[in-house]
Amino acid sequence: MKRNKVTLKILCMILGTVLLDSVSELLLKKGLLHTGISTIDSRNILDFIMMSASSGLIWLGVLLQITNFFIWIRVLSRIELSIAFPLGSAGYVCIALLAMLFLHEHIGWGRWFGIGLISLGVYFVSKSSQNEPV
Repeated sequence: MKRNKVTLKILCMILGTVLLDSVSELLLKKGLLHTGISTIDSRNILDFIMMSASSGLIWLGVLLQITNFFIWIRVLSRIELSIAFPLGSAGYVCIALLAMLFLHEHIGWGRWFGIGLISLGVYFVSKSSQNEPV
């Protein structure tokens, strides 16, 4: 059976995975920053593992990624990967906004332009899934 219709429920699940993934990435990055380790290499890998294992932010990020995995599997069971994955790319916008707000990262115009192109592609993919027969 061909599954390609993006229903409101599937769209909500995809947006949920985008938010979960974005927040989990933010938590992992903040947890990493809290370890005080700026570069991970063979000399400090054990220190990094020990500090990461005791970081609540990192554990919460991992928990959100596990939750995200199960929701994503459900999405993939309902629609084709070639539709689901591009829609999930909306996370690029979410990550950029969270990085600006919570990590105070500078996002230049070139990056915003690229994110805009990705968003335009997401729009076209979502429209194409509505026009194809089930």
